[in-house]
Amino acid sequence: MNERTKQQLWRILLLGLSVLVLVYFVYQFYQAAHESVRTEVVRQSTVKDTVDTKLFVVRDESFLETGSDGILVPLVPSGSRVAAGESVVAIFNSEEDASRYAERNRVEENLARYTRLNQQKGTSAVNLNALGKRISQDVIDLAELVDNGDLTDMQEQVYDVRDRILARQVATGETVPLENKVTELTSRQKALSNTAEGYETLDSERSGFFIGSVDGYELATKYDKVSKLTPEDIEKLLKSDPDEVSDKVIGKVSTNFDWYLLCTLDADTAKTLKKGETVTIDLPYSAVRSVTATVTSKSRADKKDNVAVVFKCNHMNAYIASLRKEEGQIILHTYTGLKIPTDAIRTAANGKEGVYVQEGNIVKFKQLRTVYTEDDYIISSETPKEGETGDFVSLYDAVILGGKDLYDGKILN
Repeated sequence: MNERTKQQLWRILLLGLSVLVLVYFVYQFYQAAHESVRTEVVRQSTVKDTVDTKLFVVRDESFLETGSDGILVPLVPSGSRVAAGESVVAIFNSEEDASRYAERNRVEENLARYTRLNQQKGTSAVNLNALGKRISQDVIDLAELVDNGDLTDMQEQVYDVRDRILARQVATGETVPLENKVTELTSRQKALSNTAEGYETLDSERSGFFIGSVDGYELATKYDKVSKLTPEDIEKLLKSDPDEVSDKVIGKVSTNFDWYLLCTLDADTAKTLKKGETVTIDLPYSAVRSVTATVTSKSRADKKDNVAVVFKCNHMNAYIASLRKEEGQIILHTYTGLKIPTDAIRTAANGKEGVYVQEGNIVKFKQLRTVYTEDDYIISSETPKEGETGDFVSLYDAVILGGKDLYDGKILN
């Protein structure tokens, strides 16, 4: 490389460095002249203050026993109410008899439905507008049941929606082959009626909720003594193994509509629960999702500073009927308000806590009504307190997360 080429390379290098230095100083000047801040729009949020615990479920349960061997067919859904003397299970001699019986019941149910719909043909008493709204609401309710995991009455709900859609088609004059369906089902019903099934029924001796399964914990503790249990008693129940149940037991009846959830909590947490208070208990690992229950009793704290807490509930379905040992979350409080990042929180010269908000190119200081705190955010109430003064943060405010030398009334360049 000759001397002239070297000089040209040096000139290019120096020119490049000069450009970089110039860009740097221009950038610094721009930053000083045009102050930029990072903001976040305030949104509403709902948070739950919960405590995790293990729960043991106690029901007033009586076994249903049979002395017969055979194929069992429930006559009522698990978790449904039954009266004393009502037949709850049919016991068949063979699989064929049980299948034929179940099919005949389905045919009779469908025949009754289609006969009722067929009788509506030619009537003018149907309010189409009201029926259309009812169908729309039924579909929404059905979707909510699926979303909540509550499939207990799903089949009946689907039938109801189907029947109303068919009723609307009939009322509007659409061609629906109901007569053919009625004829077909009537023929099938007669064919099934000509075959007799050998079976006997098992009746419930007491009224209550029928539950078509057993788990061995039915006699683990006395139903009428739950309020006397100590924290140690409940811990033993949670760690206990199930008892063996006779093969003759085919189900049970929960003979009292009230049932209980037992748990132990530390004394400080237990103090926040008042006797007679209604709380929601989330059951994230069960199909039930959550239950609403009432605090019925709290024991004195033991040596470990634990308290036995008893909750009462009276709602029942097939999923609730299967609850026994559960992982749960007791919702102590629910807070709804404005979610504010902790990075945005400042303390003003007067000692008041708040945030700086960008309104156009003006910085304004707004106070907070903190009701709930987490590591990375707080919830500020939107409800004014009596006698309070000053400007408070509002929904959709642009709170400033960064920025230097901020103060109320500052003008951003």
